[in-house]
Amino acid sequence: MQGPLQRLYRTKLALLATVVTVVGIALMVLAHWAAGHVGWSWFNDLPVLGVGSALFTTGLIAILFEYIDQADAEVRANQRLRKVLSEEAPAIRDAVVDGFAFAPESLTNVASPKTLDRIVENTLSIQLGDAELAADVYLDLRQQVIGARQRWYDAHVSVALAPWKDGPAVGKGSMFVATLQWEYRFTPLNPTLRFSCVSDLDAFRELSSDPEFTEAWYFQPINGLDAGSPEAFELVSVTVDGKSRPVRRSSRKEGQLFSVSLGAKAERGKQVSLTYTYRALVQQHGHVLHLDLAQPTKDFAAELWYGDCGIRHMNVLDYLSVPRQSRVAELAATDPSPSVQVTYPGWTFPKGGVAFVWVLEREIQTVSGRQK
Repeated sequence: MQGPLQRLYRTKLALLATVVTVVGIALMVLAHWAAGHVGWSWFNDLPVLGVGSALFTTGLIAILFEYIDQADAEVRANQRLRKVLSEEAPAIRDAVVDGFAFAPESLTNVASPKTLDRIVENTLSIQLGDAELAADVYLDLRQQVIGARQRWYDAHVSVALAPWKDGPAVGKGSMFVATLQWEYRFTPLNPTLRFSCVSDLDAFRELSSDPEFTEAWYFQPINGLDAGSPEAFELVSVTVDGKSRPVRRSSRKEGQLFSVSLGAKAERGKQVSLTYTYRALVQQHGHVLHLDLAQPTKDFAAELWYGDCGIRHMNVLDYLSVPRQSRVAELAATDPSPSVQVTYPGWTFPKGGVAFVWVLEREIQTVSGRQK
């Protein structure tokens, strides 16, 4: 069954053939009539008969032939198209693949996000040889990286441990004062930074996964101290591109909250350099200090100093989500300024980080005394 366009074409062709034939006949009749009248002799000097004959011939023969041969012409055209496509298909395929491989922006112009996801899954399935594994890997990648709202660049954190002088030196309630300074570049999506200290584990987990919070700290209540105590957590300073920003503190029943406005640069959505320092109490008998990365991070370094803390040995637990081993350098506890440093050049996934685990000197002495 012919489509509307084909029927329109045939109707126009038939109308044109009729008009041309009628005009050709009219011109030939007019030429013969003028030849029999003396007053119209000048008309014979014009090529009216030739034009009429040509139009008549075109209308009856040329257009009629095209009308009859149309079906065969379509078959021949389809055959030529199939031949060209079959011969050029490899070249077209290679050109499309190369275009997508070396100009990915062209792929985003022709494919929806859902189609792009499917392409990535299929590609991973080919590379891994396991469709189910490829689907799970890409799902994790989307949740951890593609769904992340920010990227951190050149992240560096330095930690200094020192004994807390306002509490017991040993036993229950003995603390280290940890002074932490973070520095990295990022493009803020929110003009306000938020820092929180809580004593509820559920609230801590919720805040740790909330992209609106820059830092969440958990403090276990002990010896009359809780997350709302100023000694437990203090945001010391925040600078944006080297300029100090004011810090606002609010105390709550379940803890305390600090907020810092980044200023006009954050509102324009440009990349800024952020540096912030805070102090927090860490239980000596907790034996561990976590440094977590909340966002995908390019080039990460962490270092910790623990001189005069009575620490016999410092271990490093690297749980960075990375394909290669991180670099660890340390100065032993017997050194005048003992320290440990962890660096990783490259991208790390969120929810990873580093844990520093220590063994206290007095614990070793106690165990040795018992053994004797």
